[in-house]
Amino acid sequence: MTRTRGPVREPRGMRFEDLVAEKNDTLTPSDIKLVNVLLTDPTIGSFMPAQTVAARAGVHPSTASRLARKLGFETYRAMREALEFEQDASARVRKRIESAGGRSLLESVVAGEMLALSRLMAQVSQEQIAAATHGLRRAARIIVIGESHAGSLAQLFARRLKRSGYLASGLAHADWEAADELISLTRKDLVFGMIFRHESPGVERALALAAERGAGTVLLTDRSPAPPAQVSIIARRGEPGEFHSLTVPMAICNTLVLELSRVDRGRSMAALAQLEDIRLSFENAGAPGKRA
Repeated sequence: MTRTRGPVREPRGMRFEDLVAEKNDTLTPSDIKLVNVLLTDPTIGSFMPAQTVAARAGVHPSTASRLARKLGFETYRAMREALEFEQDASARVRKRIESAGGRSLLESVVAGEMLALSRLMAQVSQEQIAAATHGLRRAARIIVIGESHAGSLAQLFARRLKRSGYLASGLAHADWEAADELISLTRKDLVFGMIFRHESPGVERALALAAERGAGTVLLTDRSPAPPAQVSIIARRGEPGEFHSLTVPMAICNTLVLELSRVDRGRSMAALAQLEDIRLSFENAGAPGKRA
């Protein structure tokens, strides 16, 4: 289907109140009613669907979508996510605890993880997995980079790739350490970026630099629209108000490692066997009676 207008990208660097003030002259009385509800309790807007918020404001549900576009968002959902991002950590945790209802927190967390994972198949195709695997397999060197929560998974994924016989490094910060790795980047290499929840200018810059050098690029993210990359895997880690963990992207990383093992003609298996031999040699070297 052809769009009659281009997509409106999510506004950057402005809080919701600032966007409203900037567009105040274009807002209708219905828009103002909706804005008043959202500003009175931002938690309502960040966790409730458009119909619920519109009902509280006493306006038609379509008002929510129109307001979102007036403020520069592609959809109401994008505006709701922006409001969610503005909530501080304590507000998000409090909402998570309240959403447990009569269940234990463990039951609530497990249910949230299972729901997020159940949606994964509808968001990521085997073609995307195959394309990312092909890039990883062909790369002479793989640089996995992520910031904040993504940094932890980036380092773990790089370690898994190393154990499978691939030359990989994991970066949790886009700083001098990243510059040291990226300075020797060539067209034979690949940058695997991870961006979760918030924008990540450092990871975006690493992907852009890789593209400039002719290197491969893969992006794993829960943000849409996503920064450009040769292969983009976009998977939500939960709906606004739900618990957002690393389970979904970790499942994708595990799938990529297994897919490499399936298609790289024994490279991963040989490396894992060698890894076990080396590990045992260290254990034997430290055992009583084994020292020279």
